[in-house]
Amino acid sequence: MAVNQATIAGRYAKALFELTHDSDLDQATLAELTALQAVFQDNPELTKAIDSERISEQGKIDLLNVMKQSASQLVQNLLQMTFDYRRFDLLPDIITDYEKLVNKAAGKLKVSVTTAIAMSDEQVDKFKTQLMQRFAAKEIELSQTVDESIIGGVITYADNQILDGSLATKLAAIRQSIIR
Repeated sequence: MAVNQATIAGRYAKALFELTHDSDLDQATLAELTALQAVFQDNPELTKAIDSERISEQGKIDLLNVMKQSASQLVQNLLQMTFDYRRFDLLPDIITDYEKLVNKAAGKLKVSVTTAIAMSDEQVDKFKTQLMQRFAAKEIELSQTVDESIIGGVITYADNQILDGSLATKLAAIRQSIIR
C-alpha cells in the first residue's frame, strides 16, 4: 500500500518537531521555516525547478546551497534530506504540519470563522473564550470571513474540524428530511 504525500509530510514534520522540542528550539526553527515558506509562496516555481529534468543536477545543488546559506544546521539538514530523498516538493506541507505541532504544544490554535455578518469585538472575544475551553487552548488566532450565503450562524474551522452551525446547512438538512 502506497503512503500518500500528506502522510509523508506529517512524518517529516513530526520528526523535526521531536528534535526541536526536546532542544527548546521550536520557535526559532518555526521562524526560519516561516521565512522559507514565504519564499515558496512568492516563488511557486521553486519546488518545480528542483524537480525539473531541464535543470542540471549541479544547478539544483547550487540553488539548494543558496537556500541553505543563512539557515540553522537543523533547517539545512531538512533541506538537504528532502532534496536527497526527492521530497523537496513536500517542504511547504512539512512546514505547515510543523507549525501546527509547534502551535499545539504551545497551546495556540488557528481558527477560521465564517459568518453571514461581521462579528463585533465583544462577540469575537466571547467566541474566543468558548473556543479556548472547547479545544483546551491558551491562545486563539482568529481569522474571520463574511459570507452572506450562509444566511446566519457560524462555520468554524479549527484543529482539523469543521463545526457547521450555519442556517443554510440547517435549512438544507430540513429540506432533505422532508424529501425522505
